Amino acid sequence: MGAEVLLATAAAVACVYAALFHGWVFVQHRAARDHLWVAVTAAGAATVSFGTVEMYLGRSVADALRAQQLQALAVPTLTGGLLHFSVCRFRISAPRLIRSADIFFTGIALLCLLAPERLFDPSQPPQRILGFGFSFLQLEFTPLAKLLLAVSLCYFVTPVVFCVQAHRRGERGASSLLIALGVYLVAGVNDSAVGLGIWNTPYLMPTGGYLALVVGISSILMRDFALAMDEAERLGGQLQLLARARTDALRAVELQLARGEQLAAIGTLAAGVAHEINNPLAYVNANLNQLEAFWCSEADAAEVEEILGECREGLTRVSAIASDLLRMARDGVGEQAEFDLSAVVRSIVPLVEREAGAAIRLSAQLEAPLPVRGSARLVGQVALNLVLNAIHALEAWSSSQAPCIELRTRAARDGAELVVRDNGPGIPPEVLGRVFEPSFTTKPIGVGSGLGLALVRLIVTRHGGEIQAESGPDGTAITVWLPDAHAAERPAA
Repeated sequence: MGAEVLLATAAAVACVYAALFHGWVFVQHRAARDHLWVAVTAAGAATVSFGTVEMYLGRSVADALRAQQLQALAVPTLTGGLLHFSVCRFRISAPRLIRSADIFFTGIALLCLLAPERLFDPSQPPQRILGFGFSFLQLEFTPLAKLLLAVSLCYFVTPVVFCVQAHRRGERGASSLLIALGVYLVAGVNDSAVGLGIWNTPYLMPTGGYLALVVGISSILMRDFALAMDEAERLGGQLQLLARARTDALRAVELQLARGEQLAAIGTLAAGVAHEINNPLAYVNANLNQLEAFWCSEADAAEVEEILGECREGLTRVSAIASDLLRMARDGVGEQAEFDLSAVVRSIVPLVEREAGAAIRLSAQLEAPLPVRGSARLVGQVALNLVLNAIHALEAWSSSQAPCIELRTRAARDGAELVVRDNGPGIPPEVLGRVFEPSFTTKPIGVGSGLGLALVRLIVTRHGGEIQAESGPDGTAITVWLPDAHAAERPAA
């Protein structure tokens, strides 16, 4: 007697554990509805087993009624869960069967809760079931209960039919489930015969049938879980290989893009060279024309020598500009030397003052020294281009206030800043974001090439610096930042 109670209790505890585990899996992954129905089945099996323990320990008719009521309440839960699981597992479309089973088992549950006397007849003396060295009390089933038990047995058989069909189709897990259902069905037939009074043996479902069913179903799902883990590891390995291949491919694309960017920069520089050398070539050409006139008129040799000197100076300037820009395209920055940013900006002030004329006021506030590294000639070209752009903007603008341009250099962020600010009309917001784009210009055809600020940005970035434009109703400010010449030599903070 003690061993039988212990076995039923162990089966109940195992079924409770299975119900909690599969319920937790379903909560974590709502698409896994097969785990939900295993949890429902296991919960019904646990309730039946606990009812069996209650029946084994009971000594009165009231104890027997309570135990059998608990068992009858659990059977619809278990069988309905099993039926739903088989339909879900084998992807069977049987809505009418499921609907009829739900209605049938719900009716049994309501009878157990509201009218247990329609299933068990407490007026009849309970039977004492003997077997295997122990005995327990069992109430007499009513005719309605026997009918419902027979119908329940038909629902017991339905999952077996589904499983046999799945086994013939070769579906995974069908064989294992068929074995578990076989044990479950044998135990169910035995218990049905005991309940109908055909023979007098212990109930097998609470101590073995339900547990075998729950363990069988759980083992199938756990096997699915293990296979899914293996598949996840395999796919993870493939994903790593794919990621490595994509990384290599992206690296190759980046190299190609870098090469394309370099070629584009060289093209921009080449166009910039033509733009920048236009002025010196113009006055060289004018001097050559003047030389031709002097040659015909036999002018003074000293004057001819002076004109030739100016031609050499112009050609030297052309050569220097071309060499610096093309060297930057090839090597990054060109000549590398430390220079004072303020001194370079100061050297272009006389040039831009003549260009601005008397109508535009030019002021310079230059801190010194501001040591940076790179090409002083190219950085001077940057400052010259920015000031000339400001002059052109002010020349095309009419206002009651006096036009002015401010040049300022100062130390900032472990480097030096150059700010060129004007009080002109400003740049519209839709244009401000594009001023550094190559071939973008707002000047009329023949006035600008659109390469000025794009070339400026290219020179600044190749020097490791930054450039930004700010504009509003009060004018426009272009800020150029270059790193300090000794920044790389300083220890990290």
